[in-house]
Amino acid sequence: MQTLTSHITKRLHGNRTGLLLFAGLSLATGLFLTVSQGAARHSGPGEPAKVQVAAKLSQHKIVQGEEQTLYLDIVVKVPGMDKIVMQQRATDMIVILDRSGSMSSAEKMPYAKAAVQDILSRLHDGDRFALISFANRAIVHTPLLMAGAVQRARLSSMVAGIRPAGGTNIGDGLQAALGILNDSDSGTSIKVLLLSDGQANQGITQPAALAQLAARLNRHGAVVSTIGMGLDFNETLLTTLADHGMGHYAYLEDLAGLWQVLAGDLQKSRRLYASSSSLHIDLASGVQVLDAGGYPVTRNADGSIDIATGQLLADTDKHFIVTLRMTAAMPGSLHLGNSRLLYQVQGNHYQQPLSREALQISVVAPERREEAVASIDHGVYQTSWLKNNLGRMQRQLSKWLREGKKDQAEKTIREYREAVSAASAAGNAPLPTAAVEERLDALESQVQEAFSGKTMAQEVKRKRAAKSIHYGAIVEQRASQ
Repeated sequence: MQTLTSHITKRLHGNRTGLLLFAGLSLATGLFLTVSQGAARHSGPGEPAKVQVAAKLSQHKIVQGEEQTLYLDIVVKVPGMDKIVMQQRATDMIVILDRSGSMSSAEKMPYAKAAVQDILSRLHDGDRFALISFANRAIVHTPLLMAGAVQRARLSSMVAGIRPAGGTNIGDGLQAALGILNDSDSGTSIKVLLLSDGQANQGITQPAALAQLAARLNRHGAVVSTIGMGLDFNETLLTTLADHGMGHYAYLEDLAGLWQVLAGDLQKSRRLYASSSSLHIDLASGVQVLDAGGYPVTRNADGSIDIATGQLLADTDKHFIVTLRMTAAMPGSLHLGNSRLLYQVQGNHYQQPLSREALQISVVAPERREEAVASIDHGVYQTSWLKNNLGRMQRQLSKWLREGKKDQAEKTIREYREAVSAASAAGNAPLPTAAVEERLDALESQVQEAFSGKTMAQEVKRKRAAKSIHYGAIVEQRASQ
């Protein structure tokens, strides 16, 4: 394993009742750039609202000939929508429900049914609802139907009749949803919710292939979100599906709160501003993207980078850090590359480049190192290390817990603590705070607890800790407001 100094250059435990996850939280200020766009549906009379983007580098000077890690802080500010319009906005809701045999344990199916029933009760007459369940294969119980009172009663009866048995063919469920959208000409907000408690063990099982199905649903205008139930599902897979579907991932061990998660999804679908967004970067020679807030990074054949940054909800900020690595051979001015935000509103595509100034740096000779250190923006530097890099470390820690590798888990925390101290000294920035130390102590305690007790108990505790820490990693890297 790479050391954390090369692998990744708040105190918040995963919530066992399940939390909605979507990206946001402006933690830095910077140059705000107006994104021009056409009139989005329900944007109201007069000029359409505008999206803004803020971009800020962790430093603007680097030392010649030395490998350097830079952090680009990105904030996307999404305009608000009229509250009455949002309340009246029609939604197409497609629920893909796991009905495999494992759903019969721990009251999972009764809780899932109750949550879907609750969603039905919250639908407006103008909304539409479709229900798919999957085990060894998927069943389309109903295509998109208008959610009037009579239809809601019929749909409720369909939900009640689902019985768990068989394997877990997530891919067939996603393909069934694609079939529904192929037959639909909806111009409304489209939400696909996948609920599962297990691993993909039937049909398509490769995470990359399943992720592409979620991406295809998004290209049809749908936002795909996933909810993991219990402790046996694959959190990495469900996160990947949500990322490629431009939605969010949530999990619950205590399923009593499942109805709240689904209700929140429905409410947010009425606030959907853009069904997808991405950052496209044409990098200068020698500049690499190491990470982008945990969002999927696609490296294109022409050397450019696409970062899938998800849906945009009205009146929210989306915040993430892009980690760059480079070495500059000659002193002088250097432009890191061209970048633009791409997003889709009601089937229309919009884009806006970041300013050249946001990605402009100076390369100084080694004897001018103090100038490079003085150019560090302590706000961006601290956010990058104490939020983004902490999240990256937690993703790795979660992996070692899932695999039962205690030594690697302990080493991961230890190396991050050492890397933070080194970064603090190198950047002349007060990074190791009491809150961070407390968080690291808590993570070490979780690791010790996960590997204590009898073997069977350890397995349960490791699963719990892995999911909690994995979810916390996402929150650290993509906080929202």
